[in-house]
Amino acid sequence: MDAGDFSLDISPIIMSHFWRTTLFFLFLFAFLVSAPLLVLYTAGYRLDLSNGRIVHTAALNISSLPRNASVSIDDTLMPDRTPAVFDRIVPGEHEVKLEKDGYLPWVKKVTFQSKEAVIIQDVVMFLDTQPQVAQTITPIQTSVSPDGKRLAYLTQQSSWIEVWTTDGTLESTKLLIRLPYEVNSDYVLDWSLAGTYLSLARVKNTTTQLTIARAQDGTSAPLDDELSLVDDYWWDVESDNVLFVRIDRNVHQMTIGQSGSKKLAYTAQGVQTFDARDVFWEESNNRVVLSFWDGTTASILTYLPLGDYEFQSAPTGFIALYDTGRNRYILVNAGNREQPILLNEEAISFKWNPSGDALLFTSGYDLKLYRPASHQIQTLTRLSEPIDEIGWYTRGNVALYQVGGRTMAILLNEPAPASEVLLASDAPGAFWLSDDADRLFLLVRTNDGKEIRNRELQK
Repeated sequence: MDAGDFSLDISPIIMSHFWRTTLFFLFLFAFLVSAPLLVLYTAGYRLDLSNGRIVHTAALNISSLPRNASVSIDDTLMPDRTPAVFDRIVPGEHEVKLEKDGYLPWVKKVTFQSKEAVIIQDVVMFLDTQPQVAQTITPIQTSVSPDGKRLAYLTQQSSWIEVWTTDGTLESTKLLIRLPYEVNSDYVLDWSLAGTYLSLARVKNTTTQLTIARAQDGTSAPLDDELSLVDDYWWDVESDNVLFVRIDRNVHQMTIGQSGSKKLAYTAQGVQTFDARDVFWEESNNRVVLSFWDGTTASILTYLPLGDYEFQSAPTGFIALYDTGRNRYILVNAGNREQPILLNEEAISFKWNPSGDALLFTSGYDLKLYRPASHQIQTLTRLSEPIDEIGWYTRGNVALYQVGGRTMAILLNEPAPASEVLLASDAPGAFWLSDDADRLFLLVRTNDGKEIRNRELQK
């Protein structure tokens, strides 16, 4: 072979080296770009396409009563059921929905901030049911027990006055008191602090005759003869079995189940026991003086405007009074002599929650919440119709109110504003809960008297 005919084509070798180098740098570039993105993604950062920026995600920690509800965020079904945590939520407003077979859905717009963990605990979900008639009664007066779990009602049968109690079911209804009816008399029902006793007062002219029975079985609680006819009376707001009566200007304290009574050493228009002492009020020099009785002398706690006050039950450490003439609710911190009055608000109805850390009250057209720990008042809702009844759902942090025949539930364990659920409509009247809070009972006026309706809330 001629040497001039020998040649080596190295272009494939050159091209191969070029592409290998190119691919190497391409992969290097992809790695340098993707690795930080992957790290950012793993750390919770996302690209917000709507705003063209990288943001840090937020988290949602949500639970429900009952459990095992499905969760959707912006109509996207999430993989886990309640209780659940979702930690890759792009900041902004999102619609969160809980659903469970047989229950009303819960839907709420929730705003998430970057790096924020939103906690929504124990969202109460109510059964999707309608009230059913449980029984019909013909009361001339009704009273719901202090714990909101029973109804006492007064009926007139021929020449008799009768006091009945029920938890709402026909089988629980029982007769407690039966007395001859006396014309030109008014009758008043009152519960003791914990609902152990019921008092029936027959008021005629200026004299009140008392009859007391145990609410569980109707057992009569005998009273001393001189204390059965009184000018005024009231149950103690700290002790369930203590009753005060006033005869002339003298106040007597009696303990139900024990014979005899104690005549107080001072005059007062209202008294309550408080931490083994008496707290009392009376008018003096055009004002009301609220004082402790220290055994021999009175120790002034604070002064109040002239009014007709009644002591109300309150959480430990507080004294509550209600001015029935001016519809004012007053809360006093007994441990602060310098600034004892914490709250002085107009209210026609008020209820402490079972744990005693929140007061629900209304002046008529608004529903408010007061928390002593923060000393703040929160307006839950304002309405164009007057609020007729208020209360608490004892399972979960839920306030109840009734307006225009509608019974509403406000869920408080969630970001503001609190969401509302319609529980019943066209059912004006008193309401109470079963002992296990699984049922809501409504007292509804009809042409034949009143119906007790039962609405299932939970299974």
